[in-house]
Amino acid sequence: MAEIVLKDVCKVFEKNQYAVKDFSLHIRDGEFIVFVGPSGCGKSTTLRMIAGLEDISSGELWIDDELSNYTEPGQRDLSMVFQSYALYPQMSVYDNMAFSLSVRKVPKDEIRQRVTQAAEMLGITSLLDRRPAALSGGQKQRVAIGSAIMRKPRAFLMDEPLSNLDAKLRTHMRVELAELHHKLGTTFIYVTHDQVEAMTLADRIVVMKAGIVQQVAAPEELYNRPANLFVAGFIGSPAMNFMPGTVRKADGCAEFVTNAGQVFTLTNRQADVLLPAYAGKAVTLGIRPEDLTARPARPGGHYASMSGRVTACEGLGHYAILHLLNGDGEFAARVEPADAAEPDTEKTLCLDMAAAHFFDGETGENIFFQWRNDA
Repeated sequence: MAEIVLKDVCKVFEKNQYAVKDFSLHIRDGEFIVFVGPSGCGKSTTLRMIAGLEDISSGELWIDDELSNYTEPGQRDLSMVFQSYALYPQMSVYDNMAFSLSVRKVPKDEIRQRVTQAAEMLGITSLLDRRPAALSGGQKQRVAIGSAIMRKPRAFLMDEPLSNLDAKLRTHMRVELAELHHKLGTTFIYVTHDQVEAMTLADRIVVMKAGIVQQVAAPEELYNRPANLFVAGFIGSPAMNFMPGTVRKADGCAEFVTNAGQVFTLTNRQADVLLPAYAGKAVTLGIRPEDLTARPARPGGHYASMSGRVTACEGLGHYAILHLLNGDGEFAARVEPADAAEPDTEKTLCLDMAAAHFFDGETGENIFFQWRNDA
């Protein structure tokens, strides 16, 4: 198992184009870390630098207290699982899994024992005599993971390993990966653009944008306390709703006024923070779809009304997603099936102000982020 530390790691391509900039992270021994972000954000490049498949332009990579910037990939004792499975088509499943041990001259009896044990763990014992061409996508991915397990590496590095699978199989494989991590107790570093994978697998998530780390946090913390507009909009499905506006003092209270003129009364706690520093300044209110409902979810809560024209309604069985349009833009609301509405009808919703987020209109930073963490 491995403790991996990255200190101000950068990857610079030609003409000073940064693929990754000032990446710092302490990955604890046995931790499941997920890098997530849109395509081109630098997450796979970071993983490849850890693996030794990409040179580090500047900064330091430490693996178990050893500076590893210039250590050859084969000497780092890390196993990589790729999106493309990377299996030898001419070999059986058994030989694919045994290959890394065979080249190290491990005794055949030990190889057989370790392959058998890994195959039982992954549920592929019946496939050991087959070749990759005779396997499904999910079976190939299990074999690829089994091949990685064989070496008993210090850490597993996984680059979007489930992206080629269909939705049902991807869900099943997520569960299997979580179980595998629990059984092995080995450090996992996992790259994905799928936030569901990130939220369900990770001990901590690293959110990246344009090569820069935006936030590192546990899934629940990331969802409930996003550091900025990007994280708030990227994590969550449907995405958080945003309304630009300003804060003003009113008769006996404080209000948030959207650019289209909607007025929402702030809670006392929000007013205490926003009025002194942001009165008259650009602020963006963020609200998640589950906090924009057809009726108050919490008796005695602090709610505001918001109306719009229904543009679509997605029935998902135990709940429905309403899509609305008004002067401030498009919004998504999660409602009970009984509160679904037909397109082109008007709908008034309840906005839970206590659950609202507020972001600086210039920097995009969550105004309450540090304040909440200190509370």
